[in-house]
Amino acid sequence: MPLETLIYCIGSGILALLVALFQYIYKTNRNKLYWSLAALRFVSIFSLLLLIINPKFENNESDVVKPVLAIAVDNSQSISYLTKDSIAELTTKTILKNSALNTKYNVQLYRFGSQIDQNSSLTFEDSQTNITNSLEDIQSIYDSQLAPIVLITDGNQTIGTDYQFVSKQFNQVVFPFILGDSIFNTDLKIQHVNVNSYTYLNTKFPVEIMASYSGNTSTESILEIRSGNQLLHSERLRFSPEKNSIVRTPTLTSSKVGVQQYKVSLTPIDNEKNRINNQKSFAIETIDEYTNIALISTISHPDLGTLKASIESNKQRLVTLHSPAAYLASDETYGLVILYQPNQEFKAVFERIEKSKLNSFIVGGTHTKWSFLNSIQSDFNQEYTNQSENYQGVVNSKFSNFSTADYSFSSYPPLTSEFGSIDVKVPHETLVFKSINGTLTQEPLWFTFDYNSGRSAILLAENLWKWRMHSFREDQNFETFDAFMSKLIQYLILKNQNRRLIVNYESIYDGSQPLEINAQFFNKNYEPTLNADLNIKFKNKDTEHQFEFPMNITQNGYTLNISALDPGNYSFEVSVNGGTHKSFGQIEILNFNIEHQFINANIPLLEQLAVNTNGAVYFDTQIDDLILTLISDNRFSSVQKIIKKTVSLIDIKLGLLLLIISLAFEWFIRKYNGLI
Repeated sequence: MPLETLIYCIGSGILALLVALFQYIYKTNRNKLYWSLAALRFVSIFSLLLLIINPKFENNESDVVKPVLAIAVDNSQSISYLTKDSIAELTTKTILKNSALNTKYNVQLYRFGSQIDQNSSLTFEDSQTNITNSLEDIQSIYDSQLAPIVLITDGNQTIGTDYQFVSKQFNQVVFPFILGDSIFNTDLKIQHVNVNSYTYLNTKFPVEIMASYSGNTSTESILEIRSGNQLLHSERLRFSPEKNSIVRTPTLTSSKVGVQQYKVSLTPIDNEKNRINNQKSFAIETIDEYTNIALISTISHPDLGTLKASIESNKQRLVTLHSPAAYLASDETYGLVILYQPNQEFKAVFERIEKSKLNSFIVGGTHTKWSFLNSIQSDFNQEYTNQSENYQGVVNSKFSNFSTADYSFSSYPPLTSEFGSIDVKVPHETLVFKSINGTLTQEPLWFTFDYNSGRSAILLAENLWKWRMHSFREDQNFETFDAFMSKLIQYLILKNQNRRLIVNYESIYDGSQPLEINAQFFNKNYEPTLNADLNIKFKNKDTEHQFEFPMNITQNGYTLNISALDPGNYSFEVSVNGGTHKSFGQIEILNFNIEHQFINANIPLLEQLAVNTNGAVYFDTQIDDLILTLISDNRFSSVQKIIKKTVSLIDIKLGLLLLIISLAFEWFIRKYNGLI
C-alpha cells in the first residue's frame, strides 16, 4: 500500500473516532449504551471513508500452466486420394482421447488445406495444401509458449513457400506423422505445361512440356498432344534413373478463333500406380486481331522505322507509312492512325480522324508545329518556346489501362521534346512522367485519354529509336520495348464504348486455382464509384445449371474470388443494381486436380522439417511410439507461475458489508432503547 494511502487511512480512522465521540460521548451520559453506539458509529464512518479512499492491496496467486500440444491435420484431397483419410482420423482421435497426453498438455486440434482453422470436422476436401502457412500460423499463436506440433500429413505442398527452408526459423518443435506410402513406386508424370494464355489466328505458338520419371530401370513412353480426337503431336521419350526429366517444346498452330482445349499425355508404363498425373489439359484463346495501322509523317526520322518494326513484331499488325496526302488518297480501312510530328499539312488528316471517329497516336518532337497542333484540337496545349529539352522517362506504376509493372525506363536514354509545360484539358492517365536531371516532375511525357467513342495516346517527345536500341543492348533482343508498345497499341485499337461497367477476367482457369473476376463501375461523369451493388450470374453451358453471387467491394472496385467450381464451360453476366448495366463473358475451367498428382508421401522434406525443429519423424504405424515420446519428453512440462494481482477494497466488498451491519445494529439499538 502506498504511504500516501496509508496516511489517508490513519487520518480517516482519527476523524471517524472524533466524530463518534463527539456525537455519543461528549455532553452525554457515559454509560455502556452510548459507548456501544459510539463504537458502531465509528465503524460506520470509518468503513465509509475507507470505501471512498478505496485502498489497494497486492495479492500473489500461483497457477500451473500446461504446455500446448498443437495437432495439425492435413485436410486436403491428397490424403483421401492416397487412401490415408481413415488413418488420419483414427490417429487424431487416439491422440485427443489419450488421458496421459491430456494430463500433461493442453491439446488443441487444427486442420489445414490452403488455410488453417480450428475445426474438428475432417472432410479431406481442400483443393490446395499450404504446410508453411499452417505452421507459421500456429507458431504465431503460441509464440511465447511451449507448443510442440504434431503434423499429420503426407508432406505434399501445392502452394506457398517451401517449408523445408522456412522451418529453420521456427522456435516450436515439430513431430511429422507421415501419411502415405513410403515404398518407392514407378511413376511417369507431366510435371509442367507452360503456354501463353492467348495467341493469334493462323500463327504458331510453342508449348513447353516437362515430363518426369521415378523408377529404377530405363523405360519409354509416347508423348502426345491432342485437341479432341485430333492428334497434333507425337514423339517417343526415353527415361532412365539418370535421365529422369525431359523438356520438350513442340509448336502448334492456331486455326480457330476462340478458346481451344488441348490435352498432353504420356502413355502409361507397366504397374504404374498413379495414371492421373500422366496427363494434363491446357487451353489457349485464339484471337483474330489483324489490324491495319497508318503511320503518317512529312519528315524522315529513325523513329518511323522503329515504330513500324516494333508494332509489326506482332504478326497480326501491319503498319503502312504515308504522307498526309497519300493517306487521304488511300481507300484502305485503318484501325489506328499514328501522326508523327504533325504540321499544317495534317489539317485534313485531323478532320478525317474526327469524322471517322478513329483512334489516334500523336508523337511530337522538335519538328512538330506546336502552334498548329494546339489550334487543331482542344484536348491539350503545349507551351512552345522554340527550345528543346531532354526528358528522362519514368513509368507510372499506377497506370490502369494496362499493366506497367514489368517496365522501367529510368536507365534508358532521354527523349527530346519542346521546352515548356503541358496543359492537358481532358481527363487523362499519365503513362510516363517527365524527369529532368534526375528530378521527377508531375507533368506527363506520355499520356492517354478516352473521348466519345475513341481513344488517343500522346507522346510529347522523339527519339524512341534510342529506347528500342537500349532494350536490345540490355537483353540482346527487342522484346521488352516491343512488348510495351504492343500493350499500348492493343489499348489503342480497341474502341471505347463509354462503358460504365468494366469487367476484367482470365478466359481460362486451372481446375485447382481460384476463380477471380474483377470489375469497376463508373458514375455518369465516368468517375469510379463503390456505391452500386454488383452481382454475377454463372451458367454451366454443359449442365445448364445456374448460380449467382454478389461481388465484394474492395479498395479499387469489385471482386469475386471463389474455388471448387466443376470443370467445364461457363457463361456469366455481371449486372448493376438489378440490371441497369450489364457485362457478359465466358470462361473455361480445366479438369486438373493438383492434389491427385502425388503417389507417395514427401518423406525427405518431412524428415528435414523434423531435423530443423529438433523433432522426430513417425510413420502411420507408429502412433504408440509418438504418444510415448510426447509423454516422456522432458522439454515439455508444466510451469508454475506466480501471478501478482492488485485488489481494491471495493472488489473485496468487506468494507461495504461492515458498513451495512454497523448501521443496522446502531439503528436497532437506538430503536430498542427509544432513542429514535
